[in-house]
Amino acid sequence: MSTIDKIWMYSGAVVIAAVASLVLSVGVMSIFVPMPLPMVILAWTLSYGFIFVMPIIYLIEFKLLGGRKNFGIIILITAVLFSTLSLLYFWGSWEYGIKYQGELHTKIVAVENIVGFIGLLVLAYLGVIKKSKSMQYSANLYLFLLLTWCAFPYLGEVP
Repeated sequence: MSTIDKIWMYSGAVVIAAVASLVLSVGVMSIFVPMPLPMVILAWTLSYGFIFVMPIIYLIEFKLLGGRKNFGIIILITAVLFSTLSLLYFWGSWEYGIKYQGELHTKIVAVENIVGFIGLLVLAYLGVIKKSKSMQYSANLYLFLLLTWCAFPYLGEVP
């Protein structure tokens, strides 16, 4: 693994940990920190240890896949998969979000997700088309940041 790959890997993990720690900065979800449901579950089960789960997954994924020739395709397929799952998630939980979080919050968080996933898909696609490792690494980091920050937000009743 080259030095630039290691920089992407370790600095990406630090950025993901920083974004994960945003959940600690708010008592309840907001449009700025939508609190993804998986992160909420991790926080309930692991306390402060949840901050390190996504960075560890990122490090393992990067180590195993980062040097592969088809890395960009893997990220693009993963981005399409998570984009589709996000759309289905909002489709199924829209009424619940309106009821418990309010219409404005639910719409803004949905727009954040739509814009975020469109940006991810474009970046991942361009990374494959241009065969740019830096774009592919950016798309990979972007995917993990979306999953850590706003994808699949908790739209339920505030505990």
